[in-house]
Amino acid sequence: YVRFHLISPLIQQSAENIVLFDTFVNILSHNLGEPAYEADVAQLEYKLVAGEYGLIIRVKGFNHKLPLLFQLIIDYLSDFSFTPAVFEMITEQLKKTYYNILIKPETLAK
Repeated sequence: YVRFHLISPLIQQSAENIVLFDTFVNILSHNLGEPAYEADVAQLEYKLVAGEYGLIIRVKGFNHKLPLLFQLIIDYLSDFSFTPAVFEMITEQLKKTYYNILIKPETLAK
């Protein structure tokens, strides 16, 4: 089990930065879905989390191939790209997620 936390002070500078970072992490997770499938079959797990101060990358498994999974994630992170269709899909999902969070009474009360 290995956990990496990539910290950036830019994320908390504005609400727009937080949403853009959330969008970035979701697109990155989407892009990794197909290439990381073999790792999933080999019972290696990974999770990308948009943390409060940066990107959290968790990799887990009992296999000597774990560094290859981490390298795959880093490769996709360093060579980040997306299509307009993927961007549109992810932003629509995030809009629904934000809406569902904001309509909860306890969230509105805060």
